[in-house]
Amino acid sequence: MLEIKALDLDDEAAVQAYADVRIAAHPASSRERIIASLRETNPDFDEVIRLIARRDGEGVGITSVGLLGGMNARLAIGPITVHPEHRGQGVGTALLEALLPELRARGRDTFESWGVIKGSAGEQWAVARGFRVAASRVMQLLTIAGTDPASWEIEAPPGYRLERWIGVTPEHLLASVAVTRQSIHDAPAMESALRAPEWTPEVVRAEEAEARAGGVEQRVAVAIEEATGLVVALTDVALQPGDSAHARWGSTMVTPAHRGHGLARAVKAHMLRWLLADRPALESVDTGTDATNAPMIRVNEQLGFVTDREVVVVSRSL
Repeated sequence: MLEIKALDLDDEAAVQAYADVRIAAHPASSRERIIASLRETNPDFDEVIRLIARRDGEGVGITSVGLLGGMNARLAIGPITVHPEHRGQGVGTALLEALLPELRARGRDTFESWGVIKGSAGEQWAVARGFRVAASRVMQLLTIAGTDPASWEIEAPPGYRLERWIGVTPEHLLASVAVTRQSIHDAPAMESALRAPEWTPEVVRAEEAEARAGGVEQRVAVAIEEATGLVVALTDVALQPGDSAHARWGSTMVTPAHRGHGLARAVKAHMLRWLLADRPALESVDTGTDATNAPMIRVNEQLGFVTDREVVVVSRSL
């Protein structure tokens, strides 16, 4: 008999069953890391709903869905994962049916999953259950041991300099950081319900404070125009507590007037040199880019990233 319950972190058998499903679906995953992540605060979400489906005590499916705040307070994001040996048996549908009332009760009106393999049975399953494909993304992976560090030896173009910081933007750069972050709105449009904030100095400070509260080390590398002293390109990486081997890239943006000069590549290369100097245990970095954003995909390739998979964002109203 299939039993679906909220994951109880004090129930060791349930936690292990949850990890079993994750590892079966993603064999390269670390059991220790999966379990540790369950107890970590994720600053991206106001709350995380985790359900586990078990049959005779065995984990057969899981879902971990984050509830966003602010302007995205009606959106929930996360995957539904079914153990490969139990697919096609209605487990995913049962998890979805158990999840939706939980989301509605918390005022959510849209549910999205961002990691569905493009063209897979998972995409077909989602579309058959009322989801629509809202975007296509290219997931790229940088394996440190397999990359020539010489590809990161890139200086700032003439007329610019590179700077960096952890956690708190220097006050004299705050206004131009907000302007540069606002240029993310020029990125290729997608039909996801997720909305980027309208960046102001106050929003920058609020985001920084939220990261600190969650124990996240937010690293920022920027390019500054020498003539004006203003930030015109920026990239960031949020390092999660407890995981020294892996990192996920955040966002990269260049203001419109300064595009085409190689600034995105320069700030990202600067970030990689910085990360490796401070974190010698780092093994890999992953990043996701909208499939239509060919220039950024090409920049990542020049730095040693390779395409790991193509995924779609699926979205449905509740």
